[in-house]
Amino acid sequence: MSNSKIQVSELDFNQIRENLKTFLSGQSTFSDYKFDGSAISTLVDLLAYNTHYNALYTNLAVNEMFLDSASKRQSLVSLANNFGYLPRSATCAKGIVNVKVGPPTNATPQSLTLPALSPFLASIDSKQYAFFTIDDYTTNIEYTSLALPYYEFKNVNLYEGIPRSLTYVCTSEEEKFTIPFSDIDLSTLKITIQETGEIVDSVTYTRSDFITELTPYSEIYHIKELENGTYQLYFGSNNLGKPISTGNIISLTCLSTSKAEGNGAIGFTFGGENLPGNVTVQTIANSSGGKEKETTEEIRSNVSQFFFDQNRAVTPGDFSAIIKRYWEDIDSISVWGGENNDPIMYGKVFISIKPSSKLYLTASEESYIREVILRPRCTTSLTMEFVKPSYIELEVNTTAHYNKNATARSADSIKASIQNAITNYNENTLKKFDGVFRMSKFSTMIDNVDTSIQSSITRIKLFISVEPKFDITAEYKCNIINPIYSSGEPEESFISTGFYIDYTSNVYYLDDDGRGNIRLFRRIEGTNSKVIVNSSLGKSTINYKKGIIKISGLKILRLDEPNFKFIIKPQSFDVVSVRNQIVIIPNSRVTVSLVEDTISSGMSTGGTNYTFTSSRN
Repeated sequence: MSNSKIQVSELDFNQIRENLKTFLSGQSTFSDYKFDGSAISTLVDLLAYNTHYNALYTNLAVNEMFLDSASKRQSLVSLANNFGYLPRSATCAKGIVNVKVGPPTNATPQSLTLPALSPFLASIDSKQYAFFTIDDYTTNIEYTSLALPYYEFKNVNLYEGIPRSLTYVCTSEEEKFTIPFSDIDLSTLKITIQETGEIVDSVTYTRSDFITELTPYSEIYHIKELENGTYQLYFGSNNLGKPISTGNIISLTCLSTSKAEGNGAIGFTFGGENLPGNVTVQTIANSSGGKEKETTEEIRSNVSQFFFDQNRAVTPGDFSAIIKRYWEDIDSISVWGGENNDPIMYGKVFISIKPSSKLYLTASEESYIREVILRPRCTTSLTMEFVKPSYIELEVNTTAHYNKNATARSADSIKASIQNAITNYNENTLKKFDGVFRMSKFSTMIDNVDTSIQSSITRIKLFISVEPKFDITAEYKCNIINPIYSSGEPEESFISTGFYIDYTSNVYYLDDDGRGNIRLFRRIEGTNSKVIVNSSLGKSTINYKKGIIKISGLKILRLDEPNFKFIIKPQSFDVVSVRNQIVIIPNSRVTVSLVEDTISSGMSTGGTNYTFTSSRN
């Protein structure tokens, strides 16, 4: 029976070829052809290749048309433009300094300005990087006790990069201008417009954020990323901002950045010559926050959220997405409603941010995010409260048993690899608000460091920093969420670092009695023996099941160590973070021991000489 139809549902080359052969062999014209042994076999292969190629190309092209399936960054950028979403640009590393100038070498005006694009220099790994101010800073003259005048600019923000400047002359009201740099930080972009070359005065334009608030007189500019990674600048057209006119001169300045390479600068020196006196630079914050452009996966996720929240802050997810969109110095963010807080506080939204550059946001940064970024977009009467991240530091004590006959590596080399694996685990799995320390996966990671490792035992403790209140009788509450170890017997599961409560040389500590009571004690000098001073400190209690420590009636004069910490044995070897908590493993709290396994090394009969490692602290 003749085959008058060809099967077109296959994409595999071999199946396409078979479909073509079946179709052709069913035609009377080719009924006596041997398709596997004749010249027509080459033609069939050519048809199959062409069909397969077109099917593959079409499939890839169609995939790039949709947000969920696109794999190329330029495709995602193009799709993002359709939603009005601008992917995050490359980000400059930023440092903060105080700049002191004085005494002046000439006349002493009442005020002095540190102009935008003032240069500063810093070295990172023996390579020099340039940092610049992007705003003007003005300060008034001050005098020392010796009446010597000086100027001091405080909290000056420095951005790593290379200054770029471009000038365009408008030839059409609808003209668009290309910024031919793919590595610029858009937060450093400054746009000014002169009416003509004869008019010196210029107007500074700002980037549009709220399209619904634009008028024909709004002095704003629009910008979008092009598919090749550069940017396109354009202006309003009456309804969506003030249009430009033929003959207008558009001036542009910005910084091209080395991104993450600029992170870690410690000392800065002034590299300019326009200040009237000796310049001293004090580093307030090391450079950090330098990042690559928004990745493909970040674009895919953020565009969806951008379209969903429509630039309005209503749900916790909206708040999180908007902050990430307009505030770049974010390593991790957690937002939760008052109904999920402990205690419940309706009508509030709580925000906790871990910056990339430091442990906490400053008060001015919190205020900027609240008032400038969120307040105009918050459509309800929610009260916004910023909560500092609470760090749960894990002390990790790992002992690995290894067979020295199964590896050519030294014990020190294996030990160093284990330490590196722990560091990578901390960087990639923890150090964020939803990070969870899972003992089984952690142990598997240690066991897989080297084939010679037979087993490993890891013991952990939790270190919680507590803000002390000096010279007043105060209360402290610590809720770590994670259950605290309790055997029901009088043994220590909680202890504090040392402090002074009087003007003697005695150092005091807090611990628990294993039954929920908090005790005050000191040690006999030169020993670890405890002298219980108060077996039940006020109404202080510890709830082992809920992980809540409450301390009352404690008056601290000063600390024995730089920080006041609670040291806790957890009930579970899995440690979770909730709300504003972040689980981290500082390198200073990692101890790795390597023990030669006598059984696998053939050094004992059975387990008679086996070295046992306790799984409990």
